[in-house]
Amino acid sequence: ATLRAALPAYEVDTWETLRPEIRQTMDTKSAFTSVFGFIVVLIASIGILNLLLMAVFERTREMGVLAALGMKRRQLVSLFLLEGTLIGLVGAVVGCALGGLVVWGLAQVGIDFSFAQGMGEATALMGTRLYPALTVADTISRGVTVTIVAALASLYPAWQAARKEPAEALHYV
Repeated sequence: ATLRAALPAYEVDTWETLRPEIRQTMDTKSAFTSVFGFIVVLIASIGILNLLLMAVFERTREMGVLAALGMKRRQLVSLFLLEGTLIGLVGAVVGCALGGLVVWGLAQVGIDFSFAQGMGEATALMGTRLYPALTVADTISRGVTVTIVAALASLYPAWQAARKEPAEALHYV
């Protein structure tokens, strides 16, 4: 719009108008990236679920002692939910920090894309290097998503921990 106002004697079009297939390609890439991200988060949540189920299995006697000393079921649930949430939070912070460092490093030097030159019109305007970018909002939203998924993955182990009777848990081998 700014160029159209500045150059009224010329026809100014956007790349989206001239090449709508590039927008379709970008939308398809975005959809595949979202599906891939969902699969990664799902795998991570299964790992957290497994970790906490093993924690319930290994600490059954401890939970029996805590319940015998007067800890309520909702307190046991809260204990495991807190543990799962903290695992997710630590993982999110470490992952966002390391991912941010990798993206920052690649943004400094760029990703060599010279092998794609001469492959058609789409690559002609790209240049020989791609420079990735990551916004703070994207990083925070991914970190919050991982933390929430970790908390949700810890619901079932927390429920398993809380439903055992104290006498049964104390005699658990």
